[in-house]
Amino acid sequence: MQSLLIVCVSFIFLIFLNYLFKKKKILIDKNFLKHKSFTSNEAVPLTGGVLILFNILFFYTNNYILIFIILIFILGVLSDLLLIVSPIKKFIIQLVIVILFLKTLNLNIISTKIVFIDYFLENKFFALIFTSFCILILINGSNFMDGVNTLVCGYYIIVISLVIYIGSNNKLFYDFYNLYYLLLSLLAIFLLNAFSKTYLGDSGTFLLSFILSYNLINFCNYNLLLPRAVSPIFIVLLLWYPAFENFFSILRKINNKINPSMPDNSHLHHLLLSFIRKKINTKNNFKNTLTGIIINFYNLIIFLLASEFYYHTQYLSYFVIFNIIIYLLVYYFLNKKQRIFIS
Repeated sequence: MQSLLIVCVSFIFLIFLNYLFKKKKILIDKNFLKHKSFTSNEAVPLTGGVLILFNILFFYTNNYILIFIILIFILGVLSDLLLIVSPIKKFIIQLVIVILFLKTLNLNIISTKIVFIDYFLENKFFALIFTSFCILILINGSNFMDGVNTLVCGYYIIVISLVIYIGSNNKLFYDFYNLYYLLLSLLAIFLLNAFSKTYLGDSGTFLLSFILSYNLINFCNYNLLLPRAVSPIFIVLLLWYPAFENFFSILRKINNKINPSMPDNSHLHHLLLSFIRKKINTKNNFKNTLTGIIINFYNLIIFLLASEFYYHTQYLSYFVIFNIIIYLLVYYFLNKKQRIFIS
């Protein structure tokens, strides 16, 4: 009953924020940009990140964490307002915030269960750089994902739900309350985002992926010594899509002689959306949301299958490799279809 109340309150608060932001004309999606208008031409308020921020401020008590959460959120807002446009500048500021955050909390990835990486992780400097690199991949990969309705919020609803489920059912060590309340906020965002009434924007994706990185690193570190400890590769699997989306996007742009830091409309979700638009004759918002649901449904199935082996590094590695192969095959197919449609 309490959970339903929190979702309802979050939903109503989000509607109020939408009204306020539209009236004051603040933090409205920049749909005049080419990579934005590809998915939607509507003026939608970027209120998802604001709701997440209020959730964190209400339920988190560590002042050090809150300081860095506010900093990463402000960076996202400045990006949404186009006050910081350069991807390089954004990346450098992200890097500084993340490194200071990790140093302040003395937080690093302890083990990956990959022997040669774990050997280097014994060096504190390498551990700091490696952990920063992983967080930055997630932040920017999540931002790349934020192109169609429900893709980012739906994806992280699945991830958080599975972490809570596995942790609770297997009596793993962690305080899941913060994740649980974040999940409830995401459900409210999902409901409005499905109908293009709210977006996360850079402020939302930066904040969501940042706080989730912190929780998942801690969750994994706390349980490393258990007989059936959560394999770090299970966390890699849960985050494979934004991470690989980031990595593949960089390689694809370099191969096409395009600046890797510049946005484009050639991500997997863009190609799938184009394919659906050609095949289904219905409202554009429905096609947009359907694209996110299809991608997340695939990931849900994979994650449910893999959750039975959350402690088995080798099996989980096979799942990661399988996902990458499927991604590349689907991308090749959709890209080929896109060229046929254009010609």
